[in-house]
Amino acid sequence: MSISSVLHWCFGTQRHHRGLDHGNGESGDGEHRALARQDERRELLDELRRQAYLHDLLRLTCADVMRKPPVTVTVNESIGGALAALDAHHIKLLPVVGAEGRLKGVVTHVDLQPLDEVLPFLKLASDTIAPESERREWPVTTVMSSHAQYVDATAPLTEVIPLFTKNGHHHLPVVDEDGRVVGMLTQADIVKLMLGHPDSV
Repeated sequence: MSISSVLHWCFGTQRHHRGLDHGNGESGDGEHRALARQDERRELLDELRRQAYLHDLLRLTCADVMRKPPVTVTVNESIGGALAALDAHHIKLLPVVGAEGRLKGVVTHVDLQPLDEVLPFLKLASDTIAPESERREWPVTTVMSSHAQYVDATAPLTEVIPLFTKNGHHHLPVVDEDGRVVGMLTQADIVKLMLGHPDSV
């Protein structure tokens, strides 16, 4: 389920409460009307609970929702080491940080794979590609994306959601005021939160 569909569920058309069928007194009896009123009260209570939950949700910041501590690698890490970190933690995006923990870039599993696996036609020119054992010793900075999107820890969650819905991001590093990576924000975590399952984040 995408964030877009969850947003529609949260903020879409509100349910209209059913009116009671008073009828002419012949087809409806007291029990029927009592059950209808009970259903109406239950719907109203559910709606009030949802609105209260959404009200609390709108006050959250990235720091309230992010996963911490973040899994990162330094600029001195090798491609092989970054691959091992991704696999060990079962994550899809890895922030690359400097000596003081400031964000320098990000890498994904695709970035770290041999080029001839990402682009099979390069197998035809395999003599121009470094052996995999050698390539894995290269610095991770040789393949990282240095213009990485990130969010501030103090940013309201409502301002960040469009980055997931419009820009197609699934994982975003969260940084503090000094640019240090302090957490990770994922689309899956936001969806769980909006569906009312914060304990599973």
